[in-house]
Amino acid sequence: MKRYFLLAILLPLTAMIWAQAVAKNKANKDTRHWRYELQPAVGQAQQGCVIVRVWSYSKNATVATAQAAKNAVHGIIFTGYAPSADAQRLPGRKPLIDDPDAEDKFETYFTDFFADGGLYQRYVSLIGNGVPDQVMKVGKEYKVGLIVTVMVDELRQRLETDGVLKKMDEIMEGKVPTIMVVPSDQWCKQNKFVTADGQPDYMAAVTTHPELLQAIAQVNTLFADRGFPLKNLESQLKTLKTQHAEDVMTSSKTGAEIMESPIDQLKNVAHADIWVKMGWTINSVAGGSQKTLSFVLQGLDAYSDKQVAGATGTGQPVYSSQAQLPLMLESAILGHINSFADQLITHFTDLQKNGRELVIRVRVFDDFDGDLESDYDGEELGVLIEEWIADNTVRGKFNTSVATANQMLFENVTVPMQNDRGRDLDARTWLRGLQRYLQQRYGIESKIMTQGLGAATLVIGGK
Repeated sequence: MKRYFLLAILLPLTAMIWAQAVAKNKANKDTRHWRYELQPAVGQAQQGCVIVRVWSYSKNATVATAQAAKNAVHGIIFTGYAPSADAQRLPGRKPLIDDPDAEDKFETYFTDFFADGGLYQRYVSLIGNGVPDQVMKVGKEYKVGLIVTVMVDELRQRLETDGVLKKMDEIMEGKVPTIMVVPSDQWCKQNKFVTADGQPDYMAAVTTHPELLQAIAQVNTLFADRGFPLKNLESQLKTLKTQHAEDVMTSSKTGAEIMESPIDQLKNVAHADIWVKMGWTINSVAGGSQKTLSFVLQGLDAYSDKQVAGATGTGQPVYSSQAQLPLMLESAILGHINSFADQLITHFTDLQKNGRELVIRVRVFDDFDGDLESDYDGEELGVLIEEWIADNTVRGKFNTSVATANQMLFENVTVPMQNDRGRDLDARTWLRGLQRYLQQRYGIESKIMTQGLGAATLVIGGK
């Protein structure tokens, strides 16, 4: 009797274990083909995470459900997903690894990573207890949809630590663009933080607007998490004030003057490569019971003021009682930040390869005995200057826009990002070479006056 009793217990248990093993084998077989689709999903993810809908395919709906977490992590690493085409307009994202051969190069690593009980489990969680919210029959198989959360930042750090994904300083060959986040010009105008001449008044904004510093800190965190070094606006403004840089008028000994704006002074103090201008508005929806945040990000090359990256978007509605600016801002930007960062990296990589552009002016003070057409060693001074510039630019690339007896204007002056000692070159430091050349070779004294990082004037005769 006991024998039959044990069989009655063991046979169903054995059948269940066997069924689980079969299901696992089927799941592993489906995994090897990575048959899934990934889409953005509605929801407010925590910092460093994304919420996605993953569609998994299998002849067995249970098998497809079991594969959801694994498929979601695989998609974040290798495929990414497109933005939604519906009214939600949810942003897409690029894969963490864009090398199509990476999975083959690191086959052993990813076989272990995605094995049953593998590391992938640490970076994904199922929403709704892992119960599919949609199950469809497509031909002879099932298409099963689940919502999952993927811890993208932690996943990226793991892949970097394990040497599968290059860190940003490795991608950029050691030089990563430094970023400073500032309020956009439009935001400053809307909030009446402008100077008498209509320029943004950052000092007034950071000292009187109750939420600006919180917003900047939140966006700074998003960039810091992605490996960008940062300059803090508030700290740089304090440094500017300490250095008495509000005195924007510089004079030569003979009284000649050149104006440098407060914005240019801040650029020289902060020495950030990229200024990220940020603006946002908060709107009431659903009769005022909810709020949404719309944002604009502009990445400007601090040397040329050219826009090199951009992003706009609107976050998901939140109840008015829970509407905290930092969280709403992070939630709205999070889906766009990687694409924005990729644009910055693309621009900076191009600068490293092809050089950055400066604007150089040459002027003559009244006290100089001569002009740019004066003869030195059988050649006009202006021609000698032009030849020096040609010899000290990347592939001799520059344009001479103005050339008269008293002034010259050189645009698109393309120079290396760093000198032979590995130090960053801006307009002032690069122009020192021409200053030394004229003084040592021809005894010509001169003065350098800057207009930000990317423009400078060499004034001959007064010092």
